[in-house]
Amino acid sequence: MSKLRLAALAVGLAIGVSACSSTPSANSGSSTGTVITIGSTNFPEQVIVANLYADVLQHAGYRTNVRADLGTRQAVVPALEAGQLDLEPDYAGSLLNFLNSNATPTAATQLSTAIPAIKTILAGKGATVLNAAPALDTNVFAVTKDTASKYHLSKISDLQSVASQLVMGGPQECPQNYGCLVGLEQVYGLHFKSFQALDEAGPITVSALKNGNVQVAELFSSDGNILENGFVQLTDDKHLEAADYVIPVIRTSVNTSGLASALNTLSAKLTTDQLSTLNLEVSVSHEDPATVAKKWAQKEGLT
Repeated sequence: MSKLRLAALAVGLAIGVSACSSTPSANSGSSTGTVITIGSTNFPEQVIVANLYADVLQHAGYRTNVRADLGTRQAVVPALEAGQLDLEPDYAGSLLNFLNSNATPTAATQLSTAIPAIKTILAGKGATVLNAAPALDTNVFAVTKDTASKYHLSKISDLQSVASQLVMGGPQECPQNYGCLVGLEQVYGLHFKSFQALDEAGPITVSALKNGNVQVAELFSSDGNILENGFVQLTDDKHLEAADYVIPVIRTSVNTSGLASALNTLSAKLTTDQLSTLNLEVSVSHEDPATVAKKWAQKEGLT
């Protein structure tokens, strides 16, 4: 997987879907007896989106059951393929890399190639994907506004003439990861003054970027800290990173036109900035993901 954080999470295969906690959601005037079981990994952002799916489907007349914190993609995707889950939020590029380890790195970097490839693979497993949201959560390389202004930086390739003067910060595995230093060297020809091992897009990384200990840091595009601190995301102009737009992955057996319409309407409204704000409410304000999802869906007129 291109996302370092998803690769770093502990695999929850031994837990099993049946042993995981579930949150049955009340049906809102249900027009169908089918219960749509929605799963997610233990990544807070996915728990938010899973609850968003539940909220809009309840409003459309479906009964839902949210099973959050199931572990990693290695647990969730096989559970969906086995019919233990009906629906899960995922990320297009990283999902393709997970489903097809032999895919070329470039296949997952654009929706136009990632989505058809995913659909082809999932068709044989009784599943498919619906419309991608504009919301993107992928590895990004960020600088402060002062650094961007000083060196005239707006895209990653702008770093080529100044990288040798700058310290790069990222997770410990960054120097061995294609989506981090390996790709920055191979695709962009960047060679930094030095590398500083930090946490995985967490408070240590944010602090190091703010106080100038590093000038470039690996973060995630939907990380609320980018908005909160006014960091500048450098555009990935040579398509190094996966096209990790949020997508609903669904069993074809429950993929009715009404259900697809409800989820596609939701996805169309979910942007990166809005997802970042929702993440901030959970990570900084410590609100419950289900509550955050419900309030946003109501505000957007989705429920």
